[in-house]
Amino acid sequence: MRNKFPNSGNSQLFESTNLSMNRIKFYSIISLFLIIVGSGISYWTSERIGYYTSALMETQDILQRTSELYASILERETNIRGFVITGEEAFLTNYRQSLIDAQMLLDKLKDLTTDNPKQQQNLEVLEDLIKQRVTVFEETISYYHEHGNLDGFLSSGRVENALSGYRTIKQVVTTINDEENRLFVERNRSLLNNINALPFIVGLISLFSISVGFVTLFSIFHYNKVQKIASRRIKNYQEQLQEQLYLLDDSNKELEQFAYVASHDLQEPLRKITAFSDLLVEQYSDTLKGDGELYLNRITVAANRMRRLITDLLEYSRAGRITSEEEKEIDLQDVIEIVLDDLEIAIVEKKAKVEVGTFPKVIGKETEFRQVFQNLISNALKFSDPKKIPEIKINCQEAPQEEIKRITLLEPELSYYKITVEDNGIGFDEEYSEKIFAIFQRLHGKNAFEGTGIGLSISKKIIEKSNGTIQAKSELGVGSVFTIYLPVIPS
Repeated sequence: MRNKFPNSGNSQLFESTNLSMNRIKFYSIISLFLIIVGSGISYWTSERIGYYTSALMETQDILQRTSELYASILERETNIRGFVITGEEAFLTNYRQSLIDAQMLLDKLKDLTTDNPKQQQNLEVLEDLIKQRVTVFEETISYYHEHGNLDGFLSSGRVENALSGYRTIKQVVTTINDEENRLFVERNRSLLNNINALPFIVGLISLFSISVGFVTLFSIFHYNKVQKIASRRIKNYQEQLQEQLYLLDDSNKELEQFAYVASHDLQEPLRKITAFSDLLVEQYSDTLKGDGELYLNRITVAANRMRRLITDLLEYSRAGRITSEEEKEIDLQDVIEIVLDDLEIAIVEKKAKVEVGTFPKVIGKETEFRQVFQNLISNALKFSDPKKIPEIKINCQEAPQEEIKRITLLEPELSYYKITVEDNGIGFDEEYSEKIFAIFQRLHGKNAFEGTGIGLSISKKIIEKSNGTIQAKSELGVGSVFTIYLPVIPS
């Protein structure tokens, strides 16, 4: 039959479709990557802006508290002078309060500058200077309380030391402020740089994303165009396929008509030949002697063999065809018991031992599976070794996954039952393990064993229609093993 489905145009179309889809995936990944990178950079920049903003606020806070600390020191100086001039205790009260305020401010500044070792060192120097200054003030207050004046205290040279200590405190405070002002300028510059860079980064990444988006959109349009062409071709192929199905249906009807003719018109002459042969035997058996009787027997045997061949051929043509019987869940245990019951006379005559294991349920047609096991078990009985008591073992287990993967006809992702029919018969050469499933294939002469050589072909056809497979292994003089793989019913 001529091929109506050209391959060259189809392969180019499918390659173009796959290429367009791959481009869409690639550009989508690039867009997603740019979005992620842009989001990451924007987030990082925003975090830096937040960091520098917080640092600037912290710097301003340090400058403010340093100013307050210096103001507290000045206030303490003023209160001491007021006390010395007037002798009023109110100035001492304010002086004590300024000491507390100054210490609190100093502690807070230490907390705010934990990340700046230089400022920590400056604050330690300042704290030591303040303590020295406080010591002088306390000595001044004590001397005043004892003598009522400061004449002797002033002449001791401690005033010059006090003035020198105050100037040093002022220098340290100035150093602290200069460092914070430097940090303020530096952090403010970094903040402005990040603020200015953020729109540029967002804009650049947006530009790249938009460009990739346009390319992706173009790829989608191209993909849709190719898809439309593919859809039209698929529709055309479906119409051609439907036409082929109609032709196939006509061929099946012709085959059915042939089967009808074979079952009636071809068998009718055979029945007449057999009938007249029987009449000759009954009415003229005394007359027919020697070669005449031999020839008549050969005619009868040939007619019976021809009738069996036609019957088996019809069975083979029907195997796997759609019939009124629906596929359903069937119990193989019941099927095998029925087959063994049908073969009971042959089993008894052969004195055979039959062992049957536990069998599951499978999907299929009961009549077809009965035919499969009927063929396999009857063959085991037929080809038994006359020197041995026939032993037939029929078992089932779930096939290992490694074994399933080695069999090309099975789906590796599915589970299968492994059914074995094993005998200790005459066996056959391993080279025929595939050939015995071919139609009309016989390994022995027609006079040695009865049969037409179609039974195993029918069994193979039924098993494969059930999405399984059948294999044979054998050894001359030892026996044979037929293995069937059938899909496990999904839970």
